[in-house]
Amino acid sequence: MDFITYQFDSPSQFYAELKDLLEEGGFHDNPESQVNTFISLIVQYQDEFLDPSGQDLEQCCYRLIDSDLFQNNTLSITTAIIDRAVQSQNEDDMWITYHVLLYAGMEFPKVYHWMLTSEYLAKLKYQVLQVGGTRLQLMAVSLMYEICRVQSLKPQDLALVDEDFLHYLFDLVEGTRTDEDEELNYRTIKLLLTFNEQFMLNQSACRAARNYTPSNPLLSVLADRSGASSTFGENLIFMLNRADETALQTLILKLLYLFFTSPNSQLNQFFYTNDLHVLIDVIIRELWDLPEEEEPLRHAYLRVMGPLLTNTQLRQEPTTYKRTEILKVLSELGGSEVDLGEALRNHLWEQEMLEQQPQQSRKLTFRDRFSSNLPTFSSSPSSSAFFSTPPSSAGKNNISSTQSQRSALSSTSSNNSSSSVVLENVLPPSRSNSSTNLHVHMERRNSQSRAVSATTQRLVERVLREWLENEMKTLSQSQNQTQDQRIAIPVAQ
Repeated sequence: MDFITYQFDSPSQFYAELKDLLEEGGFHDNPESQVNTFISLIVQYQDEFLDPSGQDLEQCCYRLIDSDLFQNNTLSITTAIIDRAVQSQNEDDMWITYHVLLYAGMEFPKVYHWMLTSEYLAKLKYQVLQVGGTRLQLMAVSLMYEICRVQSLKPQDLALVDEDFLHYLFDLVEGTRTDEDEELNYRTIKLLLTFNEQFMLNQSACRAARNYTPSNPLLSVLADRSGASSTFGENLIFMLNRADETALQTLILKLLYLFFTSPNSQLNQFFYTNDLHVLIDVIIRELWDLPEEEEPLRHAYLRVMGPLLTNTQLRQEPTTYKRTEILKVLSELGGSEVDLGEALRNHLWEQEMLEQQPQQSRKLTFRDRFSSNLPTFSSSPSSSAFFSTPPSSAGKNNISSTQSQRSALSSTSSNNSSSSVVLENVLPPSRSNSSTNLHVHMERRNSQSRAVSATTQRLVERVLREWLENEMKTLSQSQNQTQDQRIAIPVAQ
């Protein structure tokens, strides 16, 4: 019924006609024709009756989606709208049609499955490439993200995501870094994250079917863009810091894991050191705060933490950033059964002694000595929490005094915050029995004990082993270099 002409004197008349168009039956031949007329009416009068903010358009879309007409004919109507989106060359028409499909997919995810045709993906790709700087580009990016997020792409669909397209998207991220509206920047990054997920799924499928693992084009492109995608790296960590959705956090963590475990040094050192420090802060916070039902997400953070500390430029830092906080959270998560071995226990104790030296060398003043009647007790809250094995016989004479000090400290610190640390003994680990294992122990006062799963404990142990072994190796290399640089002073005969 394209020959019908509409004339409205007010917005109320316009919306009344939209409501009538969604009534089942009427003069239209079929539901698809009714919806096409509904969309055409919005396209024709959008500038006159819809506000620029998009709220009125959203209301119109949901008026269609919530109607009995759509609910009873979802497949046929959606197919007709997709066909219209593919065939249309009118920007105003595509703007409305794309919104209808986006909102319909949010309510019925199966709509995104129906939208997966190579022809439609190719149309969206064309929109992203050819309409830069327009509102349609944002809509095309958003629809591609949703389509890729809910399903696995077939090889012929994934072939559309070639390296040239990936380079364009990374350039788009860099080119929009100063835009006041950051929506296009962040949605493009989310689209790239879903592409990485698709490449990983394709690798798994190929490995299972043909014993062959293809390369990940996204990683190849990033390796070639060393120093040219700083905005992508910065905003990726920023998005992880702000993300509330588990799915988005998982997508980001998967890509970070690939960065830090890649044999390509360009990818290992892709991020600035300051950004990696922010990432450590985020990981520590999430490991503390995630509830027990988010255990899989906590495991993802632990899997990233290990290579982050050992495979990036952080491994060369003289002292690991937030070392004390890292030890605290790992000891809390690992429970009391984490086994690291004698060598790493000795290393932790030696590092603790080094941390205490500045405190012990400080001269005590009269105020320091007499401001409190409490016994003094100095210990680093980091590695002390790891020593729960009996000390060597050489230190037995000090046990009673140390225990009395600990008892006094515990009795006088009952008013501390819930996150205070209950320290074990701070004596050096036993050297008489090399088979003695190191056990992690820490509890948070006034808080329920955390259930420790076998997977969590295994991941914590792996992080600690890899990190501390790398720390020992780096320290040894630094000491050897210092010795090599010493200048021999000739002695007068």
